[in-house]
Amino acid sequence: KCRQLLILLLIAALLWYFTPSRRHQVKQSPSTATLQPVSYPIGKNGSSWKLSGTPGRISNNNNNNQSGHSKQQLIITNATMAVDHNIKNVIQDKKKRFQALIRNMQQSVVTKKKIQKLTKQFAFRPVFPKIINVNAAGQNGTGISIIPPGYKKMHNELYRHYGFNAWASRQIPVNRLIPDSRPKSCRDEMYLVNLPSTSIIIVYYDEDLTTLLRTLHSVMDRTSPSLLREIILIDDYSPINEKDGSKLQLEHYLSWLHKVRFFRNKQRLGLIRSRLLGFSYARAPVVTFLDSHCEVNIGWLEPLLQRVHQDPTAVVAPEIDLIDATSFRYLYGPSGLIRGVFDWNLKFKWKVVPRNERLLRKSAIDPIRSPAMGGDIFAIDRKFFQSIGKYDSKVETWEVEHLEISFRIWLCGGKIEIIPCSHVGQVLRSFQPYQPPQSYDDYLGKNSQRIAEIWLDEYKEFFYQRHPHLRQKFVDDISSEMQQRQKLRCKNFKWYLNNVFTDVVFPNESVMAEGKIRSPASASCLIVAGKTNTYIRLITCEHDVSSMIFRFTVRQEIEINGKCLDANPKKGSNILLTDCHRMRDSQEWQHKKHQILHVKSGLCLDRGSSLTPVLMPCSFKRKQIWVFDKYYADVKSKFT
Repeated sequence: KCRQLLILLLIAALLWYFTPSRRHQVKQSPSTATLQPVSYPIGKNGSSWKLSGTPGRISNNNNNNQSGHSKQQLIITNATMAVDHNIKNVIQDKKKRFQALIRNMQQSVVTKKKIQKLTKQFAFRPVFPKIINVNAAGQNGTGISIIPPGYKKMHNELYRHYGFNAWASRQIPVNRLIPDSRPKSCRDEMYLVNLPSTSIIIVYYDEDLTTLLRTLHSVMDRTSPSLLREIILIDDYSPINEKDGSKLQLEHYLSWLHKVRFFRNKQRLGLIRSRLLGFSYARAPVVTFLDSHCEVNIGWLEPLLQRVHQDPTAVVAPEIDLIDATSFRYLYGPSGLIRGVFDWNLKFKWKVVPRNERLLRKSAIDPIRSPAMGGDIFAIDRKFFQSIGKYDSKVETWEVEHLEISFRIWLCGGKIEIIPCSHVGQVLRSFQPYQPPQSYDDYLGKNSQRIAEIWLDEYKEFFYQRHPHLRQKFVDDISSEMQQRQKLRCKNFKWYLNNVFTDVVFPNESVMAEGKIRSPASASCLIVAGKTNTYIRLITCEHDVSSMIFRFTVRQEIEINGKCLDANPKKGSNILLTDCHRMRDSQEWQHKKHQILHVKSGLCLDRGSSLTPVLMPCSFKRKQIWVFDKYYADVKSKFT
C-alpha cells in the first residue's frame, strides 16, 4: 500500500510539473535565472549593486555599505534562492532612466556657453590679510604731498638721489591697496584656465628699497600663483651703502619670497644687457619685463597671457597708469584712447588713436595696435623673442631701447598691442638721476643714431636733419645687425609707415623752417641750456649739438626736442623753454622778413645787450635779424 501511494504521488507530481501553465511560470521566475555581470546605479550617492557572473553572488562597488551588513552576509550561497521582486523593479527602473539620460546627452548640442563654463574663469582677485591697515598713508592710491618741516632736508636729498619722492615712498606700506583702474566691462571678462605661465624679469640700479619691494609685493599679491613661474630680480651692480644696510635688508627679505630669484651683476651692464641676462635665466614659455618702480593692478596678467596664447607673434603691453613722482599718488584715466608713437628725433611720445584704427576695433576693450611701446613693460612669447634676435645688446640707454625693440617687432613679423584690460602704474622720474659715461647729449645721440642706421632706411635723413652733428660721428659696426635683418627677411621702413604708423607727420607736413637760428650780426646762434624751464642763450655757431636745432612749425611754434619757446608779453622779457600746450597764446610766433615776431605781445626777438635774447619793439636793426639753416616750400599741413 505504501509503495502504491508513493507511486501515485510521484505520478501526480510529474503531471503537475509538466502542465503548460507551470512551464510559463518557470520561464518567468527569477529564482532559477543566472545573474548576469552588469552594473546599475542605485541611490543619489552613486553607489551600484553588481550582479556578478558567479551564480548567487551579489556585491557592492561602493566601500561605504549603507545596508549595515558585512560583505560575507551579502553572499548568497544558494544559486536557486529567489531575488526580491522590489529590488528587481528598482534596478530596472534605474536602468531605464540611465539609458534615457545617455541618449539625451548624446543628442544634446554642446553650446559655446557650456564650453566656456568648463574652460574659462575670471581674473585672479587677491585676498589680502586682515592685518593690513587701510588707514595708513598712501592706501587706496592716495599720496603724500605735505612734508613735515623736520623732514624737508631728508626729502630734498632723497629726491635729488632717486629722481622721485623717496621720502613719501618710505612712509607708504609696501603692500598698499590701489584702486581698480580697469574699465568696468573688463571685470566680467573670463580667461582660459590653461594659460601659459610667465617669468617676470625686473632689472634695477640703485633703486629705493621701499619702491622696489612695493613692485615685488604688487606682483605677488595680484598675480595668480598658477601663472607666476618666477620673478627674476637683477641688481645691475648698484653701489653698496654700508651705512643703511639696504643690501643686507633686501637679501634677507627676499629669502622669504620663494618665487623670487635674485642675481647681482659683477659689473655694470646696463638695462638691455641685464635684461638679456635675465632672459637667459627664465624658464617659462612667456617672458614679462617690468620696471623696478611700478605697481601692477588687479587682473593685470591674464589679459596679456591670453593674447600671447592666442597669437605668439603679438607683443602686448598694459595700459600705463601714472604714479606721481612727487607724492606717489596713483592716477589713471579712460582706457583705449592713446597709443605709442615717435617723432623724427627718435623720441617716444603718446598720441591719440587715429580714426581708422578705432574703426578696426569691435569693442572698447579690444587690443590697440601701437607703432611703438611706451615704458619698459611688456609680455612676449619666449620662442618668438628668440626668433627675432631679442634686443640689440649695443643699445645702452633706457630712453631709446623701446623704439629699437618696437621697430624690430613690427618689421620682423610681429605686432605690438596695448591691452585695455591690463593696467600697471609706473613712477615717471622727474629727471634722470644717473649720469652716463659721457655727455648725455652724445650718449643719447649715439644710441638713436644706431637705431636710425639699422631700421629707418632712407627715412634716416629726417633724423639727421635734426641732428646734423651726428652725420660724421658714426663709428659703431652694424654689419652683424644688418645681416640679421636680411636673414630674418624683415620688411622695409616704408611698409611700416604705410601699414602701421599711418598718421605719421613728415617734416614737409609740419615744419616750415629748421636748423640753427643764426644772428648774422654776431655770428651767434640760439641754444637751450636745459630740457625745460630754462632761458635760451647765445653761443657761437661753431658748436654742433642737438640743443641748437630748432623748428618753426605749421602751428606757428618754435620747437626743440618736443618743447616750445614761450615768453611773457612784456618788453624786455626773456625767452623761456617750456612744454608745448598747443593753445597758441604766448607760444605763437611769426617768421617774416627774417624777423621773429611774438604774436601775443607784438614784440620781436632781439639779440639784446648780453648773451640772453629778449623781446623788444620791432625794428629792422641787424640785432633783430634771424635766419634758419633750412626752409621748406609748399608745406602741406596735416593739422586742422
